[in-house]
Amino acid sequence: MNGHEKQKEQSGRMIESALFALMKEKDYARITVSEIVKRADISRRTFYRLYKEKDEVLHCYFGRLCQEYSRKTSVLESYDIAQIAREYFGFWNQYRNFLLLMHRSGLDGMLYSEISRVSVDVITRRIDENMRKKVSGIEYFTVYSTGGFSLLLQRWITTGMKETPEEYAEAVSEAILKFIAPAGREER
Repeated sequence: MNGHEKQKEQSGRMIESALFALMKEKDYARITVSEIVKRADISRRTFYRLYKEKDEVLHCYFGRLCQEYSRKTSVLESYDIAQIAREYFGFWNQYRNFLLLMHRSGLDGMLYSEISRVSVDVITRRIDENMRKKVSGIEYFTVYSTGGFSLLLQRWITTGMKETPEEYAEAVSEAILKFIAPAGREER
């Protein structure tokens, strides 16, 4: 990374920190770009070189979080709901304060839209390439899986993330597995 790239990254982090600090103090809708740049101690020009609007700050932040999640997870040998739940909720728990701040700021719609937007790509990358080639309709599965886990994350956030990620993952995977009959076995 060259000096210019480092400076852009540093400015972006300063803008994020300023925005998050302001979100703790006031309603997100009332936060202005002028307040963000003043708090970040940068120029408006620097802000607009990096972002079109304040929503894009959050959009880019989520993009980085999901890239990090993708790097930390491996290709799945099988679709192990308990393993996926542990990894997923364990990852998002690292950003607990941010997620709860988004919720308190009334930005649940943006939060779940962003997580869903990038989760489809993450799930697709985690599925073994041979399986992706063999199974038609894999895109439906990735969207289905994304929706379910995004809504489970939403529930955890709206209830205050009181359970540990391990407790929540265990409860989620046990409940889901009660309703999914193992292949070849029908329950009546």
